[in-house]
Amino acid sequence: MSLADFEALVLSQRPADKAWEPVTDYSFEARKAIEGDHPRLILEVFQPRLILDVGCGFKTLVNLLNGTAFLNGASHMIARGADVSNASADINFDISSYGLFAPSESDLVICREVLEHLTVMQIRKAITNLCALSSKFVYVTTRFHQNPTSLLDVATSDDLDPTHITMLNQDFLRLLFVLEGFKRRADLEERIDWQHKGRCLVYERAV
Repeated sequence: MSLADFEALVLSQRPADKAWEPVTDYSFEARKAIEGDHPRLILEVFQPRLILDVGCGFKTLVNLLNGTAFLNGASHMIARGADVSNASADINFDISSYGLFAPSESDLVICREVLEHLTVMQIRKAITNLCALSSKFVYVTTRFHQNPTSLLDVATSDDLDPTHITMLNQDFLRLLFVLEGFKRRADLEERIDWQHKGRCLVYERAV
């Protein structure tokens, strides 16, 4: 994609024209089975004290993290969920809006399968906010352009969900973290990527 094409896309892009709806079984038992050993792995890899799950949905991961911590005697660890217009969330805010957040006490901010629902400009704001919310680590998963030929390539649809409107070149998303003063932790990405899909990004505050 040329710079001119990227500019045209970014300036014309609008949020998805329909609200997100589950495309798979999102019951607690179904999600618990899918998460598998992931909650324990998160606690083992990051050793967090306070976790904020941004885009928490029905708070399945939050509840599993708190339950896993309790069962393992890690009573000092607390996980909370944040989302926009969500009665299930502990905190309600729009991660894609500017200027809402002061530096947080959370030493791990998680944002999984959220960014692909945002426009490119919303993603830029979201990365700024995710980094501002974390005192140490940000752990993100999202969908990426499958066959980018340039840094600016953006896919605007896939065959999974009609509200997936932005799949960036993975390197472009990584660039946004670097510009926020965060450094890549490839070693932690390898450990946390339990499904080996290459879609786990882990960044640590560097400045």
